[in-house]
Amino acid sequence: MPIRLLYGIDEAHWGRGYAAEAARAIVDYGFVQLGCEQIVASTDVPNLASIRVMEKLGLTFQRRALVEGKDTVFYELTRN
Repeated sequence: MPIRLLYGIDEAHWGRGYAAEAARAIVDYGFVQLGCEQIVASTDVPNLASIRVMEKLGLTFQRRALVEGKDTVFYELTRN
């Protein structure tokens, strides 16, 4: 069963790399400590910063869909 990556950074701290750093720690913890095989994440299409964070971590695009009226993209990363 995959775990879902969720993160949020206060707007005052955007652009400093904190989201990528925190998300990397979560991904590593999920794979190493919890033994998860897969990490999944999603965001609204206009949230380009979150898409960049997911791609920087190696998550790959899986699909795009409307979720509760919001255009959403879904990404995943499988443990090597």
